[in-house]
Parts: sequence; structure tokens; C-alpha cells
Amino acid sequence: MKILDVAEFFSSRGGGVRSYLEELVRQGSRRGHEIVVVAPGPRDEVVPLERGRIVRVAGPPMPYDPTYHALLRLGAARAIIRREAPDVVQASAPYTAALVAASAREVPLRTFVYHSDQISTYAAPLLDRVRPRAVARALEGALFAWPRALSRRFDATIAPGTFIAEQLRSHGCERVHRVTFGVKRGDFGPSRADAALRRSLLGRFADEPSAALLLVACRLAVEKRVALVIDAARELAARRPVALAVLGDGPERARLERRAAALPQVTFLGFAKDRATYAALHASADVFVHGGAAETFGFVLGEALCSGLPLVVPAAGAALDFAQPGAAEVYAPRASPGEVAAAIERVLARPREERVAAARAAGERLPTSDEHFDALFALYADLLERGVRGEG
Repeated sequence: MKILDVAEFFSSRGGGVRSYLEELVRQGSRRGHEIVVVAPGPRDEVVPLERGRIVRVAGPPMPYDPTYHALLRLGAARAIIRREAPDVVQASAPYTAALVAASAREVPLRTFVYHSDQISTYAAPLLDRVRPRAVARALEGALFAWPRALSRRFDATIAPGTFIAEQLRSHGCERVHRVTFGVKRGDFGPSRADAALRRSLLGRFADEPSAALLLVACRLAVEKRVALVIDAARELAARRPVALAVLGDGPERARLERRAAALPQVTFLGFAKDRATYAALHASADVFVHGGAAETFGFVLGEALCSGLPLVVPAAGAALDFAQPGAAEVYAPRASPGEVAAAIERVLARPREERVAAARAAGERLPTSDEHFDALFALYADLLERGVRGEG
């Protein structure tokens, strides 16, 4: 089987979508499939990867985060699809990537992979302020007209988890298939904790028995709401010794560093390129605090659980899918910093061994990356065999 993915949000720095698509190429290669990813970039180039490749199409940098580039040369992307003649073309974004993939009527199977919930990310915070609530719900329904239209044009819409699958179906999207994303469980575990790393991040509190190390890991963009986590850490620090480690980078980093300057102990780490260091960071912390309220899956949340690291997450988006009893505490989607701090304290009130065991057990229940791609490729083979087609 030959699969071609048309991507749109493919950062030169990394990120969830890029990591997923590179893993798609690797997993497909190991199963004898040929995978081609077409993504915008700073220049036209072809990057070989195992049996597949990443084909970059030159585009201008995005204004907010210049590590992303815009997919504007739609003719070039369509020409690549015609040249490659795949069995499956999938879109990984709902804008120009979706338009290009949906128009490839010569391809036997066209699918849309719902990587990002643009409506919940950008529109929902504004709709929350609209009264009466019936008007807000009507406006939200109108915004879902575009995902509904896409679902009719594609032969299948792939939802990465339970929350997104239910959301899409509730808004009338057709041919939605839940193929839950997976985690590389074997890369993580409590045994990967590094005492020296933990001491360095605790800093001035390294010898305090009651000190807590909070971890944030994400792209530092406004929708991830890291500012809320920083403010919650400040509230908590007034009552107990707390250190915050921020793993990631992005356009908000300088502003967040200024906001965090008043914390007694904070470390901005950038992205961890070494997988062992990344796993050690998770295993060495006490609580993973997440601000994003519009996740479609949340790989880092699953990785935290597999590390034995309990979660504090908003009761919104796919983050809620990870909120297993004993392994996580939730806070309201529009909670105050004090309410987030209270959720962190509820986690820390439990014995460390108990919360580590609960988180690890919740992580073991998640699908593995291998299981996800087995299910995805099996679904594609079945749809090809049955000749399922959307409206086009």
C-alpha cells in the first residue's frame, strides 16, 4: 500500500504532528508500505526516511511562529500526488492540505486525519463569553459546517480518540472512524528517574523533603495556556516549596519567561532532543500540569502516565480522556490559577508510591504506537477493498 499525506502544520523545530507523521513513515516502512509526506518548508527538498520520504514544498514562514511555513503552492502539491499515484491520500490539516487531498479524485481512497481542533482552540474561548448560551451553541454548530463539509468530501475521517470522535459525530460529521493514537510505552517508566537531574531542577529546594517538582511540556504557544500553569505554580509556591520545569519552545517563550521571573525556582529547558533525557524528565517530576483545553489526543499526557507521572488537566478536549481515577486531577476549563493550584495539591496529598503506581497503570491501558498503526493500516486496507467513496 502506498500512502501520501498532505500536511500543513509541520514545524522545522518539531511538534506533535511532525512526530506523528515521521512515525507514520517509519511504521509503514516496517510493514512494507511506502509512505510519502508532502509538507511546506523553507525550500523545495526531498528528505529520505527509511522506505519513504518527506517532500517539502517551499512556502513563506507563518507570522506567529516562523518555524512553520504556509502551504500555498497547491498546484505543486497536486502535481506530487499525480506523480506519486498513491493508493491513499490523507490530509493532516483542515485548510489548504484538505483542499488538495479532497480534490485528488484519481486516488482510490481519501482520508482526513483530525490532528487539531481549530474550533475549540480559537473559537471556543470567545464563544464562552456569548450570552445567552443557546446563541453560543448555535454559533458553534455553524462553525462545524466546515468539518461536516470535509467529512462528506473524504472517504473517512480519522479521529485520534474518544472525545474527538464523539464531538465530530455529534456535529453531523460522516464516516468518522476512531483509531486511537498510541504511545511508545517502552520508552518510559518510573525506573528512568534521574536523581541528579531532579536535584538540579529543584535547585534551592533540593534538600527540602516536601519540595514538589512540576513539569510542563508543550509548544510554547498561546493556546497551550502555559501562563495559567505559571500563575498556578506561583499560588502554590506561597504555601510550599515548588519548582517548575518548562520543557518546550515557541513564540511565547520570552513572555512566559518574564511572567515566571517571580517564581522561586523555575527552569526553561527548550525541547529535549535526546529521548532518554526526555523520559528522565518525566520520571523525575512529581506532577505533570497541562494547560491546553483543546487537545485532540495529547501524546505527552500518555507519555507522562507511562512514566508514572500523575496529571493535572482541564476537563476539556481530549485531555479528559487521560483523566483516570487516581492518576489525574481535573480543573474547570476556565479555572482560575488558584483552582489549578488546588488540583495540584490534591495530587500531592496522596503518597508518592500510590500516585506513581496509579499513573503507570493508567499508561499501561493506553494503546501502543504499534497498535495504532496496525489499526490504521488495517482500516485503510478494508476501505480500499470495499471501495468506500465520499461525495468528492
